[in-house]
Amino acid sequence: MKTSLLYLLLGASSCMIAQKFNPQPVSFHPMSIPKTECISEEERLDILKEIETNKQAILQSNPQAFQNRTGGHPLFVLPFRPKDGFGDYGYYSLFNQVDHNPAYNGQLLDYNCGARTYDLSNYNHRGTDYVVWPYPWKKMEENVMEIVAAAAGVIVTKRDGNFDRNCENNGNNNWNGIILEHSDGSKTYYWHFKSGSLTSKGVGDSVAAGEFLGRAGSSGSSDIPHLHFEVYDSGNNRIDPYEGPCNTLNAESWWIDQPAYFVPEVLTLSTHNTDNYDTDCGIVEVTYEELNFMPGDLVRFRIFYRDLQNGDITHINVKKPDGSVLYDYNFVSEWPDYFAAWAQWNFPIDNSSMDGVHTVTVTFGGSTYQTIFGVNTNLGIEALASEFSIYPNPTTGLLNVEGSTQIEKVVVYDLLGRNVLETFSKATNLQLDLNSLKAGVYFAEITSERKRTVQKIVKE
Repeated sequence: MKTSLLYLLLGASSCMIAQKFNPQPVSFHPMSIPKTECISEEERLDILKEIETNKQAILQSNPQAFQNRTGGHPLFVLPFRPKDGFGDYGYYSLFNQVDHNPAYNGQLLDYNCGARTYDLSNYNHRGTDYVVWPYPWKKMEENVMEIVAAAAGVIVTKRDGNFDRNCENNGNNNWNGIILEHSDGSKTYYWHFKSGSLTSKGVGDSVAAGEFLGRAGSSGSSDIPHLHFEVYDSGNNRIDPYEGPCNTLNAESWWIDQPAYFVPEVLTLSTHNTDNYDTDCGIVEVTYEELNFMPGDLVRFRIFYRDLQNGDITHINVKKPDGSVLYDYNFVSEWPDYFAAWAQWNFPIDNSSMDGVHTVTVTFGGSTYQTIFGVNTNLGIEALASEFSIYPNPTTGLLNVEGSTQIEKVVVYDLLGRNVLETFSKATNLQLDLNSLKAGVYFAEITSERKRTVQKIVKE
């Protein structure tokens, strides 16, 4: 994955509301991935032969396996979900749709009459790519994106054990994944899984809609962790499950609830102690996140966007620990439309900065998002050797903390940085009782193996 960097001054793009604000230049980083052929036509024919061979074997052991046919096509749920306990705002963006223009070399047409797809000199993109982002390799390592069955079906092909950190769309056919056949004879393809992550079910077994199939990776012809989702009807005709004015393949949607074409949202907000941003393909990223800052430090505040469009307004509000407003302004995007991008603002900390926890609230695309940073607090982020899950979040009272290593201590802080709850443990999971706390935002600092992580929790 490569990113480009464009420095833009806020200038007239900022509408001052609360106080004069003249930040350092905001840096903008659009995210893109190369466009190359997944696999060749010959390899696709080999897959069809593999499916037919597997079906014959299934029928030998279960002659009724494919006889209860229905007339209508299935309706799909989203073929992926976040893992249990994932607590951030988002974890993916949709990059490529099905190409409906049969011509090659940049003759693009997606179902909505846009160009959110690609082709090559002899290839039209046949599926939909849901890309793990930001920090795709870190999220792959943490098993964030789980692949699920879009509809009930029978496993007719399953591949596993192939290398899953590929960094090139080189046409290799060594993908990990599953192909399902549904009750009407249609098929769904799920490709590029993480090795060893697939369901224990095998060829011939049935799965329900929404059932776990595996986890996103970068196996086969791939250069970033993602799910490639491809659909064919009972006659093996290519289908685009999205209904739209330029869908030339099918007249109606195959979704139970079709997602919107644009989904403008913030995937994550974070503060950092450096301008560094890891982009090496196949390497688990260091995020360089930091929560606590001291006078003389520079807070690098980042917003990670999905579907950011030219003219979109981002409202950013920063409040001091006492609730008074530090910054309050609108930023109007002068950037082109991007499926995924991130931007950085720099907030200097000096001796006049108020000690305690500062709250950053962002409004974008009709939704509100929050994060915090501290000045002279004991909040901090250090990489843990293992991952932890906190759920349910938001919570009405009881909060579960689970990890793969022993939890030593959990401390809950309010927005002023005050310790409101502290518990010690020698177990890998525990339950916190937050019933005595008022509704609001808190932060749980988890200590394990002498390292710490901080996660935001919401008490309703």
